[in-house]
Amino acid sequence: MPTQITLISVFVLLNLGLGRLFQESLGSSCISELSILAITSFFFWNASAHKIKTWSQKWAVTSSGTNALIQGGLGLSASLINIVIGQMLVVLLMTTIYNCTSPSFNFLNASLTNNVAVNLLCYFALLFYFIQAGKKQDNTKEEIREPISVSKKGMRFLLQPEEIIYVETSNNCVVLHTQKGKFVKYQSLKSLSDYLCPDTFRRVHRSFLVNFNFIDSVQKNHNGDGKLHLKTGEAIKFSRTYQESLAIK
Repeated sequence: MPTQITLISVFVLLNLGLGRLFQESLGSSCISELSILAITSFFFWNASAHKIKTWSQKWAVTSSGTNALIQGGLGLSASLINIVIGQMLVVLLMTTIYNCTSPSFNFLNASLTNNVAVNLLCYFALLFYFIQAGKKQDNTKEEIREPISVSKKGMRFLLQPEEIIYVETSNNCVVLHTQKGKFVKYQSLKSLSDYLCPDTFRRVHRSFLVNFNFIDSVQKNHNGDGKLHLKTGEAIKFSRTYQESLAIK
């Protein structure tokens, strides 16, 4: 997978090359203008990368049409901001440093369409880069997740996460319910939830964390709360606060 800087550099060079073609078609050649725009774009997209990464997690473009429209609007807005900053710097630097009374405004106007298109492509390239990087990171975390160490009657056991049916809080510890029996561990439910795979283990109540693979049926009350009937024959409570984690509507 290409790095963030490599990806941005590719689009900066693409914009630089297309800008050069525009200059030649207009009969006005000025590498200084192109260099200013290229350098501005490089630093702008690298500075914006962290925010784009956050947006990729908040509005997954592949999850719904609405999110795709939101990302399109964000991409267009970011591209226009980058272009405006770049054009202002060109005018400022060309008039102050190079003492040009009239920078190549024809070039600036002619390159706008090309500039918007390439910047928008750069935005979406970064967006999908962070989406894929996030998926790869999640898969890696799942692969290297180690067994959970617990003790019972003076003996130490290593439990694989998939062996856990559900977890409940009890005073300052958690009780892990497995097909091998119950195991007590001095750890908070939140920290254990953060460790276990979120695709498999869902928080269903402030006191319960359940392995989704063991849920047999859902019994919902009129007030939104209810019970989860497990394949082991047990039943645990769930709260309407956590309906979203169970995809209950």
